[in-house]
Amino acid sequence: MDAPLQPLRVPSGWKIEFNSLFEIDPVPDLIPPDHHSWFFKEDLLQMKNEDRNRLLDVGWFPDGNLERGEYAVHIHEGDWHGCLLHEFRTQNRLSVVAEIERLLVTITTGQL
Repeated sequence: MDAPLQPLRVPSGWKIEFNSLFEIDPVPDLIPPDHHSWFFKEDLLQMKNEDRNRLLDVGWFPDGNLERGEYAVHIHEGDWHGCLLHEFRTQNRLSVVAEIERLLVTITTGQL
């Protein structure tokens, strides 16, 4: 099964550490079971803004569980061990994309 990466509008100043956030909805009937953990895992997207000292981290929890799982977006000060500044959870792909893009702008402009 093949799917493109999810397009994102990313302001300047962000470094992508890794990206496996695909443009595919978490619908169990449309994704072969052996691909659940490939497309929906704890490590989907991680980006850093060094100027603002922020880390954006996106994952699917629990890993591979499309029935009960959800996207989780975390913003940390510094790195993953830094202070958690923001958390957002949803099962909806378009909602998580909108939140990621909103946060990227908010952080870039110094509002978070």
